[in-house]
Amino acid sequence: MVVTLPRKEDNALMRIARDIIRKTYGEIALQLFDYMLENNGYVAEETLTKDTGIKSNEGRKVLQKMSEEAIIVPGKLKTGDATLHTWVLNKVALKSFVLNRLKKAREKLEARLSYERDNIIYECPVCGRRYSFEEAYLNDFKCVNEGADLLESNNDEIVSLLQLKIKELDEKIAELSEL
Repeated sequence: MVVTLPRKEDNALMRIARDIIRKTYGEIALQLFDYMLENNGYVAEETLTKDTGIKSNEGRKVLQKMSEEAIIVPGKLKTGDATLHTWVLNKVALKSFVLNRLKKAREKLEARLSYERDNIIYECPVCGRRYSFEEAYLNDFKCVNEGADLLESNNDEIVSLLQLKIKELDEKIAELSEL
């Protein structure tokens, strides 16, 4: 299997991929991903502890989770009479993984935007909890936590913020689609 290392123009992909990997799989996964990028896209399971300080069993668990998304691919390498268990960065699948995650995030933001636009929202002035009109009505327009009277929320700021975030995601998706 041939591994093509990231080019300079892939910096956006790698930056976003690192962020998604850290948030999805944790710091150990990010450390392994960075290690793989520094080492031609390969990591040998048997040298994990020595090279990265990550315990072999912890590293293997994370690598297996990432391989379920096809970000990395397991393999074996024979060296004399020994067999090394290797993991190879799958750059093509990495791009698909990142694009799919960005599209899912966009869908969630779009659903939230639709909810914010289509509903009257009430908010507790004490704890900040938000209620739909139906929830507020069922609770006699009182906060279930604080007992305070609910106030109609001006959600223009939230709508604007959601629109901005959707636009940013659209730009990232377009940029990565061109790579």
